[in-house]
Amino acid sequence: MEIIPFIRLKKRKIITEKGDLLSLDETRKLVNKEGQIYILDLDGIEKNRPNLCLYPKISEFQKIWVDAGPRVLGDIVDTVMAGAANITVRKKLWPDLHVPSIKEITESRIYTDIDTTTHNMYGVDFSLLDYIDGLVNFTSKNHIENDFKFSSHLKDLCAKYKMYAYESSPENFPYWKTLGVAGLLIDINEIKEAHRNGI
Repeated sequence: MEIIPFIRLKKRKIITEKGDLLSLDETRKLVNKEGQIYILDLDGIEKNRPNLCLYPKISEFQKIWVDAGPRVLGDIVDTVMAGAANITVRKKLWPDLHVPSIKEITESRIYTDIDTTTHNMYGVDFSLLDYIDGLVNFTSKNHIENDFKFSSHLKDLCAKYKMYAYESSPENFPYWKTLGVAGLLIDINEIKEAHRNGI
């Protein structure tokens, strides 16, 4: 299972889940030799003002996967030009999302989120599944375990698609392995703990 360090960007700063600020040097040291880093750009998602100036700086030392809430094709172009190798798109923010159009302008891998608040009880817009490279899940382990149908559905999706899941609690890391996810997005401060747990 792939381990991907996870950071948040807000107001041109790199922050951890607990709100700690990280410099570029600290981020570089914590990432170590992981294959890529997942960037959740809160300004992009919440305000449509992504921190594009930080992407090239991070991509100098790490392959970047950007989740900044693109809303039009121009946002994809900007994100790719800033260094993104992978991009997460959110149907909630881009209602008329057409993934084949994105694939025409970039070779970056395109993922979509599982959003249980908007699409349907399974959180996935099924019309996208033939075109995307994978799924990103931010639904908590507790929520999944409390809904047998949703849990079963996620296992089916993991069997058919590359699914990555965000997890902030080290004690839950093994759960995702049994679910069959391709990788875990883990807060950058918990990377060492994930490796200690054999993940």
